[in-house]
Amino acid sequence: MKIKLLILALLPLFLLGCDMNDLFDEGDTRKTYDGPDQVAFFPLQQEVNLSSGVASVEIQLISSSANASNRSVGFTTGGAAQAGVHYNLITSSPATISSGALTVDVQIELIEGSLEPGQSVLLELTLSDGGGAQVAPNLSTARVFIAG
Repeated sequence: MKIKLLILALLPLFLLGCDMNDLFDEGDTRKTYDGPDQVAFFPLQQEVNLSSGVASVEIQLISSSANASNRSVGFTTGGAAQAGVHYNLITSSPATISSGALTVDVQIELIEGSLEPGQSVLLELTLSDGGGAQVAPNLSTARVFIAG
């Protein structure tokens, strides 16, 4: 009985002497990216309707530090969608990620009436130059399905 009382009396002292961070797993809350700077598209795939008028794809800077200067990020277009027929780029290449920012939106004007209802065409955007950052290999192409 005395041993049980002694254990109960010492247990709070033991817990007070522990660092609480050692007792509880913090998971991913404090992990940070420490690799090379990279640029990537987000989202990688989306479907937009011509009636929405404008589509947007984000270019993200994945970095372990703040963006200290402007970055010019180049991209190319491809796919079956035709510039001037199905879409016009509002944001031209290269797009600039401003100093202190981590993203820039590529705005795409959709030309209404260029497709019949039920038709769709694919517009592909591919990162070609990271402006001093690597192009993330698995995140370098965004696919925009334009639907009539």
